[in-house]
Amino acid sequence: MAEARGLNDNDLRSISERILQLSEADQCRVSIQSGWRGYTRVATNRITSAGGAENTEVTITSVFGNRVASTISNRLEDDALLQAVRRSEDLARLAPPNPEYLAELGPQNIVPVSGYYDSTGALAPGTRAEAAAIAIRQAEVANQIAASYMDVRAGSESVATSSGLFASHASTGVAYTLTCRSPDGLQSGWAGDEANDWTRIESQRIANDAVRKCRSWRKSDLDPGQYTVILEPTAVGMLMLRMLNSFDQRAADEGRSFFSRPGGNRLGERLFDDRVTLFSDPAYADAETAPFTADGQPVERQIWLNAGRLNNLSRSRYWASQTGQPALPRPTNLIMQGGNDTLAEMIASTRRGVLLSRFWYIRGLNPRTIAYTGLSRDGTYLIENGRISRPVNNFRFNQSLASMLQNVEMLGPSVRVAASENSSVGTPIVVPAMKVGRFNLSSVSDAI
Repeated sequence: MAEARGLNDNDLRSISERILQLSEADQCRVSIQSGWRGYTRVATNRITSAGGAENTEVTITSVFGNRVASTISNRLEDDALLQAVRRSEDLARLAPPNPEYLAELGPQNIVPVSGYYDSTGALAPGTRAEAAAIAIRQAEVANQIAASYMDVRAGSESVATSSGLFASHASTGVAYTLTCRSPDGLQSGWAGDEANDWTRIESQRIANDAVRKCRSWRKSDLDPGQYTVILEPTAVGMLMLRMLNSFDQRAADEGRSFFSRPGGNRLGERLFDDRVTLFSDPAYADAETAPFTADGQPVERQIWLNAGRLNNLSRSRYWASQTGQPALPRPTNLIMQGGNDTLAEMIASTRRGVLLSRFWYIRGLNPRTIAYTGLSRDGTYLIENGRISRPVNNFRFNQSLASMLQNVEMLGPSVRVAASENSSVGTPIVVPAMKVGRFNLSSVSDAI
């Protein structure tokens, strides 16, 4: 077994204790991120760059009363740590008071999560190159041009306070995305995977899917409008990633959210189709996250939407103190409960609709309706009479995610997807393919 990347628990604790002993502030918090990040990039059917770097970064937060400031250092020598501590203290003395600051946490009951996979932590450059070579060979046989990016991370993190809290967590993650284009630039196909465990990355399937979609997609005209749409899991995941910040009780209580109502929030109300259940769980297999927040609060499994009902909203420690409720951290991953419908069954059940592979350039419009806009990309198809009839132009969508979740018709099994737009390891998102009614494809996009 290879040695794990990043500082181990003993080293994290030792560095934290050294800093806390140096502190002269009323309160102090030490956060450490330590580990390795590697990448392999492909363009024009060749590996153009690959590399990796190790780094340890220490964030020191000093507090005087309710004046708070932080400094960051990647030097661990005693004199460097002392300088960083004093710098954070000097800044804290100058900082304006923060009326919402609450005292640093003491020891917490944090259930450990095993999120480090040796398959990812020990992933060699040669293995990354082999995955890239699979796609390059397949693209060349199909007379296509491949571009891909693989992002790999492995390391550890910790938080410690002058009030006696210490927690640490080791983790890994890998994202691999591939785009294939025709030589004339008029056809495009994309595929990707994201996982904590490298063995879950299906390099051959990614190559197959990207090449197949590039071969089959060349746009033809279709007017914008409201359509029944079938969203592949990646498309669903890219939208549900945007739901993460919606489950905030303060925004709801202050009238700034879809979950607001006059004088309060909509906890307990049935708001969506009863097939919609969303939860987060730091111990969810291959979507593990740290079981604590940046300030050391325990993170546990939480159900946010249960059979269409709003079951919970997150509360910062400050907002919890204002409302007389326990604090509840925001979700650190998001899992949507799936169903048993296959993509083929969704297509067969559709008289007329659009199949969407993924999105791009997604931006917020209105938090009161959880509305977003963005572009379809890399595989958009018209469905007629239960089959895919032809590839069509891409669209800009303007869509309320709340409305989308109210119009769910079918769900497939849930899988983890590469939900970020930058092809890097991101927040773990586990979602199904979804058939949805009345999805607003608002205008035609000339993008490929």
